Amino acid sequence: MKQNDVEVAEFVENSQLAFKILDYFRRYPQAKDTVEGIAKWWVQDDPIEVRRVLDKLVDLDLVGKRSNAALDLYYVGSSNGHELA
Repeated sequence: MKQNDVEVAEFVENSQLAFKILDYFRRYPQAKDTVEGIAKWWVQDDPIEVRRVLDKLVDLDLVGKRSNAALDLYYVGSSNGHELA
């Protein structure tokens, strides 16, 4: 197992919120949303904590992030290099 794989496994195992977010993306691979949308509609959790977890998932290359002046959009999918098995 590669070092990054170990880090991913440990993070997801120890973060119920990360598991919920990744599970949503697994079930709906074309989904894209903002921190606020993910917090309110997907996981019903604190947006600050959701942003922290999403940023870690981006760092681990499990989730993509597209930013513009108004918002950050989080996504997964094979077309952008971020794919969940």
